[in-house]
Amino acid sequence: MPFYIFAWIATVAYGGVAITVKLTSKYVISNPWLFNFLFQLFVLIIIFPIALFNHAGWPTNWESIIFASIFFALFYLLYTMAIYRLDITVFAPLFNFRAIMSVFLAWLFLGESLTTNQIFLITLIFIASLFASIDEKLSLSSFFKPAIGIAIASVTSLALSNLFIKKAIIANSYWQLLMWQYVFSQILLLITIPQFKDDIRKLTLKQAGVVLLVATIFVIGELTSTRAYVENVGISAVIISLPASMIMAFFFSVFAPKLLEKHTLKVYAIRFTAAAIMIAAALKLSA
Repeated sequence: MPFYIFAWIATVAYGGVAITVKLTSKYVISNPWLFNFLFQLFVLIIIFPIALFNHAGWPTNWESIIFASIFFALFYLLYTMAIYRLDITVFAPLFNFRAIMSVFLAWLFLGESLTTNQIFLITLIFIASLFASIDEKLSLSSFFKPAIGIAIASVTSLALSNLFIKKAIIANSYWQLLMWQYVFSQILLLITIPQFKDDIRKLTLKQAGVVLLVATIFVIGELTSTRAYVENVGISAVIISLPASMIMAFFFSVFAPKLLEKHTLKVYAIRFTAAAIMIAAALKLSA
């Protein structure tokens, strides 16, 4: 299949993950610590045999993989915490802060300079983000709440993880890195067990099955995005950056308003306009 088909599958899969995580938080598993632990465990169980089939072995650069795993585990934990608290149409645009964090980290650790154009794009993303989180009160103060901070912290953790991944991939294969990253992340998540030890005793087969479904969709997104990037980075990045989860959430608000989230068309128009500006600026910043 052409690379763009894989890219479209990836963006739909990633959007589907965000939607199903939010639905899970509302109707299936109320404890985000439990969901996050099970989600990453199931992803590891799916990824591990695939990685072994692709000849993943012992890595040669442990330090970078360990640091990548620490920030990767932190990213998914904070991602789960944020998506449990925020509307999908608020959370999705905040992922564009990853471009800002990547530029900032390159300036901080790699000695790269910040250009006037980059500073302009960073400012544009930040200003647009104030409108991406707006609600019926039409107040910019809606941006300044703890859940938004958690979401931005998750994106920062992802940018830090990617920084170490770039170092690790020099000496290790993609499958080695992917497998061991999930192994170490899951080991780190063992310290979170006290946060859900009572709830896990009540876990039903149905609840576990829902998390397994989310993990499977996520792995499909990971594999298809990787396949798309192998052939074409630029166009694939544009397709995968599209806010599929926002579009899905909007359709839910129209056809099943009580299921996920519901706002006025004016609020959605503001959020989507802000998201479009953020995506365009982030793509330009990452170019």
